[in-house]
Amino acid sequence: MGNVKLYDKSFKPFIPYEKIEKAIDTVAAQLNRDFVGSGEIPVLLCVLNGSILFTAELMKRVTFPCEVISIKLTSYYGTTSSGKVREVMGMTGSVEGKTVIVVEDIVDTGTTIVDLDRILKEKGAREIRYCTMLLKPGAYNKDIKLDYVAMEIPDDFIVGFGLDYDELGRNSKDIYVLDKDITMKYFILFGPPGAGKGTQASAMVEKGNLCHISTGDLLRGEMAKGSELGLKAKALIENGELVPDEIVEGMIENKFDTVKGVDGFLLDGFPRTIAQAEALDRMLGKTKQAVTAVVSLMIPDETIKERILHRAAIEGRADDASEATIQNRIKTYHEKTEPLVDYYKKAGKYFEINGLGTIEEVRERIAALMERF
Repeated sequence: MGNVKLYDKSFKPFIPYEKIEKAIDTVAAQLNRDFVGSGEIPVLLCVLNGSILFTAELMKRVTFPCEVISIKLTSYYGTTSSGKVREVMGMTGSVEGKTVIVVEDIVDTGTTIVDLDRILKEKGAREIRYCTMLLKPGAYNKDIKLDYVAMEIPDDFIVGFGLDYDELGRNSKDIYVLDKDITMKYFILFGPPGAGKGTQASAMVEKGNLCHISTGDLLRGEMAKGSELGLKAKALIENGELVPDEIVEGMIENKFDTVKGVDGFLLDGFPRTIAQAEALDRMLGKTKQAVTAVVSLMIPDETIKERILHRAAIEGRADDASEATIQNRIKTYHEKTEPLVDYYKKAGKYFEINGLGTIEEVRERIAALMERF
């Protein structure tokens, strides 16, 4: 068993099939003890899609008559639970007046169990028992008793034997755990107007196989797609209001969860405040990730002024031609950035790069910093 890569994440071997088989043997023996000769014909309720393999293996081993039906619910997006359960596909049979054995692949927060309990009671189940292949005792905090547990595991993200990462990995007979030694990179790019952030961002993206997230581009893209967050942002902008932090943060988190095939992200224009920096830390903490480094392109204020005036002359941008306007932009940048500089310095993640010199020279300095991570 070696590591397997699914989309952007690497998973290492965790539980071999032989150990899974022995655990299922034990659970099946417990079920047989409770139902063989009881005269009952319970219903095995397979919770799709994750429990398909566990249910199939369990059915081979139980020796009492039983019905088998299924239901599909979901509460996961990527590697984190949304905390809200949706009933995707209705139950394929009746449970009214019957004993139901819910067959789950894994129980962690217990959100799905609570929702299933409600659904089954509403549909008239006489008795409900819960059977799970895996339990995360460190995450489970619900009052509903789990009657049959094959194995207990730490609160880590796993795939295989029916469990998935965005629908991949279910078909592995062994179980794998997220390899935390191989983490995504999260770079933040700072720099005043005229520092060459756009040029250097492209080079960083190429070198690190990163996804570039510019908050301005992100807002425009979400509005163009007509997504729920984009529609909210559009309505606020059209009313002359500022887009609140939670909408921008939601767009960024959605990007983290949906972009595949990259080794990390480059944030440009976010965070702009301490509150946003703290929100980013919480966001990444959900998947045990963290900001890798803040790359700050440093050029003197006089150089900023020269570059903006040069750009204004070339592009005909009258708004950049006024020295008073330029001075105000420089002042605003320093005022906004300084608290964030202190925040990331305290975390040991702030790194300054000399932004003077040719594009290639600055690029080499940034590349050398990235190599450290």
